[in-house]
Amino acid sequence: MSESEIETMIKYPNEERYLEFKRSIKWDGDIRAKITKSIMALANLRDGGWVVIGKEEQQDRSFKLAGMTQEDYDSFDSDNVKAYVYERAQPPVVFEVIKKEYDNKKFVLIRVKEFDDIPVICKKGYDDILHAGNIYVRSKNKPESIAVPGDTEMREIIEIAIDKGVSKFVQRLQRTGIWAPKVETPTSDDEEEFKKQRADLL
Repeated sequence: MSESEIETMIKYPNEERYLEFKRSIKWDGDIRAKITKSIMALANLRDGGWVVIGKEEQQDRSFKLAGMTQEDYDSFDSDNVKAYVYERAQPPVVFEVIKKEYDNKKFVLIRVKEFDDIPVICKKGYDDILHAGNIYVRSKNKPESIAVPGDTEMREIIEIAIDKGVSKFVQRLQRTGIWAPKVETPTSDDEEEFKKQRADLL
């Protein structure tokens, strides 16, 4: 991803279904479980999404580029974050922990990719935040990570999985030579028209 894309996420004015903001926090205790829940939910969203840490919500619901304290910033070790998430998500989520300084302030961004084959399921619970067996999604009503609330969100996840399955099936057919996409060849009329246009240019 480009530097401009990262800066766009930091500067973006409000949360979206694919974008979650958090104030300066330390990777510890309940926070680890809450962010892991967000990561799993974003992985089950088409095209994935982002968590941006270092933005403070104001009374008017706007977000301030507050940045992070050095201690909080340093606590987000990529290997530790991934180890914690991998222990609780199945299949493993593909994500990246990015540390960025912008406007003399420190931010941590977590870029989460859409699941590869099948939806991500929580395999290990934590207190009352994570529950084994749950599939987490981003709510359609407001930007938050929740367990699948109904058939609409479940169908959305199933459609993503079907699209991926069909795409991989077509790729397999092409690799084995069983099927190849039909390539349209120009008709004789097309060839004559091309020759005529070429002659007019010469």
